[in-house]
Amino acid sequence: MSAKLFLNPRDKSFSHTLLYSAVVLSVFSAGAVVAQVDDRKKTQESKTLETVIVHGNKVNSADDVLPGRKVRGIYGTETSVVDTPRSVSQINAEQLAKDPIFSADDLIKYTPGLTKGGGQNAGIAPIFRAQGSEVFQDGQRGYSVRHPANLNAYEGADIVAGPSSVVFGSATGSGGYINYLTKKPKFDQQQTRINGVLGTWVPDGDSRSGSRVTLDTTGPISEDLAYRVSITRQRWEDYYDNVESNFDAYYGAIAWQPSSNFRLDWNVSYDDYFDWNITHGWNRASQELVDSSQYWAGRATPIIQNGSNYWSPVFATGAADSTVLGWVRRSRDTATGKYLVVEDSFQTTSPNTLQSPGVVRGWIYDPTLAGNELVKLSPQVSQRAEDQNTSERTKSQLRLQWDLAANISLVNSTYFQDSADTTDATATFQVQSKDKIVDNRTEFLWKGEYNLFNLSVVHDTNTGVIYRNEKNRSIAANNSFFHINAYDISLDTSTKSPQYLFGITDLNPAGGNAAWIGENAGVRVYSEYFGYLNFPGMVAIENGKKLYAETYASYTSQADWTTVTAFTQHNFLFENRYGLNLGASRSYVDASIKNPLADLDPQGRERKDSDSYSLYAGQVSLYVKPTENSSVYVTYDRSIAINTGGFASTLSWGANSTANPNGANELNDLAFDSLSELYEVGYKTNIGDNLFWSIAWFEQARDTNPDQFNNIARFHVTGVESVLRYQFSEQLRSGLNLTKIEGYNEYQSQAGFAPRGFVADGSTVFSDNNVLNLLPAGRFDAVQIPEYTLSGFVDYRFTSGFGVELSAWWTSDWYVNLSKTVKIPNEFNIDSTFYYRADNWSAALQVLNLTDELNFVNGLSAPTNTFLQPMRGRSVQAQFEYKF
Repeated sequence: MSAKLFLNPRDKSFSHTLLYSAVVLSVFSAGAVVAQVDDRKKTQESKTLETVIVHGNKVNSADDVLPGRKVRGIYGTETSVVDTPRSVSQINAEQLAKDPIFSADDLIKYTPGLTKGGGQNAGIAPIFRAQGSEVFQDGQRGYSVRHPANLNAYEGADIVAGPSSVVFGSATGSGGYINYLTKKPKFDQQQTRINGVLGTWVPDGDSRSGSRVTLDTTGPISEDLAYRVSITRQRWEDYYDNVESNFDAYYGAIAWQPSSNFRLDWNVSYDDYFDWNITHGWNRASQELVDSSQYWAGRATPIIQNGSNYWSPVFATGAADSTVLGWVRRSRDTATGKYLVVEDSFQTTSPNTLQSPGVVRGWIYDPTLAGNELVKLSPQVSQRAEDQNTSERTKSQLRLQWDLAANISLVNSTYFQDSADTTDATATFQVQSKDKIVDNRTEFLWKGEYNLFNLSVVHDTNTGVIYRNEKNRSIAANNSFFHINAYDISLDTSTKSPQYLFGITDLNPAGGNAAWIGENAGVRVYSEYFGYLNFPGMVAIENGKKLYAETYASYTSQADWTTVTAFTQHNFLFENRYGLNLGASRSYVDASIKNPLADLDPQGRERKDSDSYSLYAGQVSLYVKPTENSSVYVTYDRSIAINTGGFASTLSWGANSTANPNGANELNDLAFDSLSELYEVGYKTNIGDNLFWSIAWFEQARDTNPDQFNNIARFHVTGVESVLRYQFSEQLRSGLNLTKIEGYNEYQSQAGFAPRGFVADGSTVFSDNNVLNLLPAGRFDAVQIPEYTLSGFVDYRFTSGFGVELSAWWTSDWYVNLSKTVKIPNEFNIDSTFYYRADNWSAALQVLNLTDELNFVNGLSAPTNTFLQPMRGRSVQAQFEYKF
């Protein structure tokens, strides 16, 4: 076999070199296996009919690791993975049901390009190519605010790297998306499955109790009507202290097919996450903490502004209730940016009086203070038992398909989602968001075969229109979150509250969590340690329990936006060998925003704005099929999209500037002008019935989501991804994923928790939001991203039914924040599963983190944070399943 591609092999550009190499490699691979393929064909011709049927069942089994399922969630047309010019991975039904998936981080087993991050016991939207991603359900985009992993409604998933196709409309996350495939009713037979997980034994720490049980039943009601019902009940004490994950999930679906050319699929689900927590992880990140779990315990020292001066208390010891001996002034050293004590400035009285209150601007840590020292931490240390989050999701999806002819279909899909979320953490980090989505997509699909200039052409097209309306109400209190490094987490976690940190005893009579915060802007609160301090104004919000919110923050908003998108996608295949995919869309957006707490604002600060925007997207792909089961492709994608942000996926307020002093009262226009570009070159091949391999080089650039300070950076990333799936037989199957990635940010602000990192030197400021450090924005290498990630699994099943699976991942070193003060070394993790599977029942024992490695992910995605999340240590859980 041979193939020709009109490229100059002397061209030294990386993309052309890789493409040319891929073509040569595919030709070589084809030639190398042609004899094997011919031998296999001859062997198959001599097999009996029964043997051929067994072979077919193997390929289509629910736990097949080869990407045999057709992909519809990319172009809206059914295409094989090999003939899809994008990086795609698949998760089968058995993997979703039986693998330990605690959050999106655990999807690293199935796909390259994923960066473990965020942690915090929540989230089903992975970080792809070091960027945000989206969550789809049967090809329609949902609302992906965090909640515990819940796969009750799903029986498979397609994981796609890069921005979504034009047929799905404008989306924020351009790193990639995961398209979860809902459980479909079965017409052939009645089938019921009960499975569950019991955990967790921690041999090296404190064990926890937990259970998750799922009942899934499906079958025909009549010849043309079938149903499916799935219910999951989870009561789970997590590996970490005071972290729970409790929810009830309900899912139902019907399929109606009264004729051969019409089908109706409808599903509805309700998920009640009534008690769950995020993990707080470890603050005060240092190299000692990473290398040996040695934590700088003791008291942090505030820097308090009073007038034009900056003051710090002088503590007697590092104890949390230490007395204050006096006060010293500090000034900024312009050469180092550190805040040094002014000579002979000591005084015994507090400068913070009722008439002249102070404002806490930042913190330092003095290792010479008696009692401030390194102590050993357990990786299970986490958070306050008093904190509690809740989430509710109601979703419904209706799909109607009319086959007007053998090659013409009309499809209408309607998706509805109603979400309500409450985050209550660290006593005064609180978020309440409510979101409603209505998404309707009408598609006209046509597949034609004809001759064009004596060339045979297969023309697969999808043209239609999308109507999407989204409403979001987001309120938050972030008053103390920037004190995160001031808390000593080696103490009783219930003291992880500003009430204890500042010694506030005069609580607000309104009561409720964080009630010490004043009801008016600039409220003077008395601290028994620091005197009178000014705190931001807050208002009480009722939602099951009393919480507090800021009335005039960038993330306090009520937004409503409607997007109407016209799209068309045309996929051509010439001579069954050369492919051309073209797609384009135009979106029209009407958006409005207002302050939902204006009536409660002490100053009556009403603000609202509305505007209209026009967005576009375009995509082109070229591919060549050197063999029937391989392809080489080049893809370019360019789009303008909406960038939602804040603490919820919503619109945000603009920022003031000299040119636009009223910007804070207007829509953030930059959020509607987010340019995304993707270049991707790849090669894919199926070798026989046992091996799949793909490799892709990519380069992407994207304007990032507005952060809570309305900073928008532009992120550039390049990398290589590769997937290998090998299924030698029913007994042996394996997979391997490799990622190489590098990136940088332009216009990156250094506002955040610790611009210079946490440094135990008594003068480097952290938790100041860059107010004191004054570090400039600019171009910075992306941090929190390992350059190399390798993950994989191997599963061997004996004919007796016993089996064992080993899965593992490894990452190269990475830096915690922009200051590069802390470096995470190479990390790895090994999980093992020992199981027995019979025809109608199975049991398994899973040992997670088999070698008890201390690994980390970044606690939050902000590049200036010093917040590390230790990953789970060695732990054991059991699984069971019964089918009838």
